[in-house]
Amino acid sequence: MSMTLFDDNANIQRLNELRKIILEYDYAYYVEHKSLVDDFTYDKLYRELQKLESEYPDLYDPNSPTNKVPSDKISSFRKIAHSERMLSLQNTYSIDEVRDFDRRCKELLGVNQLDYLVELKLDGVSLSCVYQSNRLKYAVTRGDGELGDDVTMNALQISNLPKNISPTGRLVDGNFEVRGEVIMTKKEFAELNQKMLEQGQKTFANPRNLASGTLKLLDPNEVGKRPLNFFAYYLLSSALGQSTLDENLKILQEIGFKIIPSHKVCKSIEEIEEFIIEWENKRDELPFYIDGLVIKVNSIRQQQELGTISRFPRWAIAYKYSAEQVETKLLDITYQVGRTGIVSPVAELEPVELAQTIVKRATLHNEDYIKTLDLRVGDYVIVEKGGEIIPKVVGVNFEKREANSVPFEFPKFCPCEHKTPLVKYEDEVAYYCLSMDCPWQIRKKIEHFASRNAMNIEGLGERTIDQFVELGFLNNIADIYDLTKYADQIEKLEGWGKKSLEKLLNGIEESKKQPFENVLFALGIRYVGEFVAKIISKEIGSIDKLITMTYDELMAINQIGDKIAKSIKEFLQNNENIEIINKLKHQGLQFESHHSTNSSNLNKFNNLTFLFTGELENYTRNQAEKIVEGLGGKVVSSVSKKLSFLVVGNNPGSKLKKAQDIGITIINENEFIKLIDNE
Repeated sequence: MSMTLFDDNANIQRLNELRKIILEYDYAYYVEHKSLVDDFTYDKLYRELQKLESEYPDLYDPNSPTNKVPSDKISSFRKIAHSERMLSLQNTYSIDEVRDFDRRCKELLGVNQLDYLVELKLDGVSLSCVYQSNRLKYAVTRGDGELGDDVTMNALQISNLPKNISPTGRLVDGNFEVRGEVIMTKKEFAELNQKMLEQGQKTFANPRNLASGTLKLLDPNEVGKRPLNFFAYYLLSSALGQSTLDENLKILQEIGFKIIPSHKVCKSIEEIEEFIIEWENKRDELPFYIDGLVIKVNSIRQQQELGTISRFPRWAIAYKYSAEQVETKLLDITYQVGRTGIVSPVAELEPVELAQTIVKRATLHNEDYIKTLDLRVGDYVIVEKGGEIIPKVVGVNFEKREANSVPFEFPKFCPCEHKTPLVKYEDEVAYYCLSMDCPWQIRKKIEHFASRNAMNIEGLGERTIDQFVELGFLNNIADIYDLTKYADQIEKLEGWGKKSLEKLLNGIEESKKQPFENVLFALGIRYVGEFVAKIISKEIGSIDKLITMTYDELMAINQIGDKIAKSIKEFLQNNENIEIINKLKHQGLQFESHHSTNSSNLNKFNNLTFLFTGELENYTRNQAEKIVEGLGGKVVSSVSKKLSFLVVGNNPGSKLKKAQDIGITIINENEFIKLIDNE
């Protein structure tokens, strides 16, 4: 049966939605050290996106999460280029897919037998350590795979990471690179989290997030107080020639590195399966967490022949263990309110150990989900934890249900102090609180406004927002730009000081440079995500014009449907929202596109491709890329003969030399600004 236009529109909307969702999850995981979903759910969404992108190749986007290694870079650290890209791994939960991986490798290499190195997949943070003349020169996070954050001073605090290497004939000149995983053991994680709890600090959900957060601390002395461990898994050295992974691991041990324990060279798919089963049964005995195994072609020569595809190597795959389940009692159902007013139910559980952590709460999604499972307070429920992060209730043990149990009913009023009646829209599963004064919504709206992909206000995080809302400093998003009047009070608060206040106020001032599309997205209009905000910025150009447009005029714009048009009109007809917009205008935020939206300007960069390398002074990388796209150009991720311009900032990476070698036009940031401003 042929695909209908309706199907196409729905699929394209879903494709764009998935790109946004996955990018948000990536940023939370790699930069904010938070896990918003479990690994299994993330991988499921990722595969759905891959499938849709294969069905709609004309919607190819080099910035899609399927085409870029998730970045852990933050502005506070110097950027260093990797000698070879640091890639992600394709994940699977299926032995059949491991067999397919084995078959593909053999077919591509034209061989009947392959050796694989299979090792434990530590749940940690990737780190590249570069040595020169047998001394640690610098340590760099994975970053976006090409450029990473220089965390050398913090890496020097890792006690088991060798800083000086005894000379060896195996590594002739002492110049080499070691890649590995930074982790924290279960015991160390539990002890440190307990200390943080006692000191009133925010704790971490798992050791991986704590290790990641520690590696990005700005004070190396604080890093030294946290017990990090480094386990090496890869050695790069031109002196070694074409060797194997297991041989390189032996060399790493010889020169003083701890390597990931219990690896094995497997010569058949049957041996791999046996190793997978063995460690699924033994993983709880380990002093650290693993979430699966990594299977790599052992020969480095064969790895190079197989090469890479998108953000993954063809020569490696990660087998992830399935989620664990336990049974416990559902003590209560409580509720949380999000920034758009959605009221979400949460399961309050009798504490139970699951995947080596104590679980007390779990997600229940919405009313329909609860009623489908027929959950009732007092039931014994099945709780699952995919990827050892976020638990969810997946079933009920009806045999243990009490005779006097009461069927679930969703509350009629918001759980916040205002007790506003809840509303449920037609064709939606969620209930909404429509109160503008709901303190939970205020917090979430401000968090969204200040987030990276919106206004990117450094220093205004979740805990700070909670504190300022509680003190009455923040009642809406416009109040952010009036925080200067509370400067003296803020500086005297516990945990604050002159430097932290200055950082916050600078972050607020810098946010005024964000383009109109970011501001529009930051306003938090339902259904207006980054993609729709970008379209409105291009096609409409200003908030004033958007306010005057009719429903029919909005519907005439490509990619804006009924729900989006209605939501925009509803938001902009609300006097309180208009008042906030006017306050933000007065503070100098950008409510108009910098570049005119006439058709000639929109197509100025038609058929031109751009690539950025190094640090820009006037724009973030994200802002510069959006300018190119807004003028009809494309942003690519690698140097090729088809590249129109390489824009070079401070500390450029290896792309500069490659571009010079093949004769690409290279421009600096000032020349780029002239190019975009030239009518």
